[in-house]
This record gives sequence, structure tokens and C-alpha cells, in this order.
Amino acid sequence: MSQGPVAFLGAGLHCVLGRDVTACVDALRDAPAAPEVIENNLTGEPLSIPYKLLCDEPVHTPQERLYRVAIRVAEQALSEAGLEAGARQRAGLFLGSSSFDICALEDAYHAELAAGDGALALRGSSIGQLAYELAGRLGMRGPDYSFNTACTASANALAAAVTQVAAGRLQHALVLGVELYNDVSALGFQGLGLLTGSVMKPFDGARDGLVLGEAVAALVIGRAPAGSEGHFELRGSASISDTHSITASQPAGDTIARVMREALADAGLAPADIDAIKVHGTASLSNDEAEAAGMHQVFDELPPVCALKPYLGHTLGACGLAELVLFYRALQAGFLVGTPGISSSAGDLGVTLTQAPTPMRAGVFMLNYFGFGGNNTSLVIGGGRRS
Repeated sequence: MSQGPVAFLGAGLHCVLGRDVTACVDALRDAPAAPEVIENNLTGEPLSIPYKLLCDEPVHTPQERLYRVAIRVAEQALSEAGLEAGARQRAGLFLGSSSFDICALEDAYHAELAAGDGALALRGSSIGQLAYELAGRLGMRGPDYSFNTACTASANALAAAVTQVAAGRLQHALVLGVELYNDVSALGFQGLGLLTGSVMKPFDGARDGLVLGEAVAALVIGRAPAGSEGHFELRGSASISDTHSITASQPAGDTIARVMREALADAGLAPADIDAIKVHGTASLSNDEAEAAGMHQVFDELPPVCALKPYLGHTLGACGLAELVLFYRALQAGFLVGTPGISSSAGDLGVTLTQAPTPMRAGVFMLNYFGFGGNNTSLVIGGGRRS
């Protein structure tokens, strides 16, 4: 049987919105909720850190929690894709994260400190340890790759996985985005003064910072049988680096415009072909300004624009995959996400966000991610059923 393009065959997700894709998509029909607040006393002073934690998965045993959630979400995607044992064994694993298993290492370190057993803050030197452990527990024997490019990590993991499947090096790949609460990330963002205590408001005149979030997302990709309908696929992608600042993009938006143009060129499309944009939208002052400027350079008139971080929080290295899964599965459910009351008018940045779930099932869409360290990634996806 002839094979179609590299398609999204199965997905899994656990975030603040729910424990599976269906629950998470259903939650997008309501307005974004305010975050929880975590009290952190590690520095010797009480710090209140807003966070969107995993639904129904308390932060008590970080190491057990990490593997339990990651395995369950991966199994959701593998089961939906219908991969039999042999295909699973041969599949590649592509994992993107900012923190990998730091939450587990912190937990072990605190336990050793309490026991007085000669604590080690770093028990290993490999960012690939989490992927190696997950591959073993999932019965996967193909190659595994780990991507650590800040907020673009799992988006870059997906682009690399599609390249290998398209080239025939792999029949299937499991892509994972993993980001769980850890003190390094929480205190780092707190120290930078980037956090808000309310709902994130990307591009809004009242925006004042971001909320961190947890997410584990999974996507199985492979060739779709010819003639099958409704699958989404990655049509094009681009990833380039911006050396302007370690924490912000070039403010005029030139680098962001360039990465969007390169993704469109990779897909063989023009800006007018894009039906909607999923913005990165961190709700921080400088990053929103740069993203808005970049979009206005590329698009003569912006198509519908939506944001997902008001719902999820900023899930850092997992946001590439978590937001992609939410975005395309909402379309399969018949709607483009809206954020009521957030950036309801163009304002000083000239960007208006969709305000309510808008009927939409199919088309071509751009998803943008811009990360610390200057890495910028743009994905172009397409698919869905028109009727």
C-alpha cells in the first residue's frame, strides 16, 4: 500500500487542564483560570510563585511522579497510534525539555541532605538520561535524542523526528515534551522578575509577566496510509538563533520575521496561505513587542491569532509539543481557541487575539516558539476535515 505524508498518528497530554487530550481540549472552551501559588522557602525567605501544576497529580514524590506521568502520557499516544510491539521497538524517541529530570535530582539531593549522607547536587552529567530511562521502560530499542533549546526544545524535537521519518530512516517516532516543577526554574524566573500573579495576558496593554506551567505531551508520527483523511502533518519548519540577548529576542522583530519566512518557504507557502497563527505569547513586555513586530513584517494583514499560555502557563521546553497537540486537537474538535478578555483590541502592538472558540476544522497554520538563549522556531502544520 502506498504511503502518505508524515502525519500525527496519536497524541497524549497531561497538564493543568486535564489528564488526557480530550479533557484538556474540553477545558479550552472555558475562560483561562488563575494559577495556584507555590510557597518556596529554599532561599531563606518566603517566596510566592504562581504556577499551573498538573491536574490531579500533587507534587509530593518528584522522581516517581516524573516517570509515572511521562510513561502514562507516552502510552496514550502509542495506544492511539496503534503501534504494535515490533513497530514500537523500532521507533525513535525524540525528547525536548528545559529541565529533564532536574526535579528528581533535586528531590534526591534534599533527601541526602536531611539524612546527612554526603549529598551530591548533580548525580550525573548527561541530559540524555531521561530519554534513555523512558525508552527502556517503554520497550523502545530505536535511537533516542534529547533536545535542550529552552522554550523551543520539543518543537525542535518534532522537526527533527519528521525529518528522519520523511527520509525513511525511521518508520515511526515518539516525540515527548516534558517540563515539571523544579526549584531551579521557579527561582530563576522569580529572580528575573518575569512572573505575574494573575492570568497571563499576551499582547494586552495590561500584560505584566508570565506564569510557569507543567506539562507532559506526546506525539507519535509516521506515514499515513494513502487515502486516509483528517490527519494533521508538519508542512514546514525553521529554527534559527538570535544573539541579541540571552533572555529576549531582537526587539525590532527581524529575527522572528526571518524564522517565520523560512518556515513558510520550507512549506512552499506564502503568508496569505496561513489560516491562523498560534503565537508564543509570553505576556512579557519585550518578547511580546518583538513577536508582534515580526508578525507585522511578514503578514500584510494578520490572520486570526490565538494564544494558549493563558490556559497552560508557560511550560518552557514542553510548550512546543503541548501547545501543538492542544492546537490541532482543538481544530479536530471543531474550533480555534479563544481567550476572552485578553487582547480584545489591537492596542499598541497591533495584535488582537481570538476572543471565543471560533468554528474551524481544517487549514494551514503557523505555530511560533521563541526561547531563552536566542533560539527561535516556527512550525507550519496542515490538515483536518473540511466538512
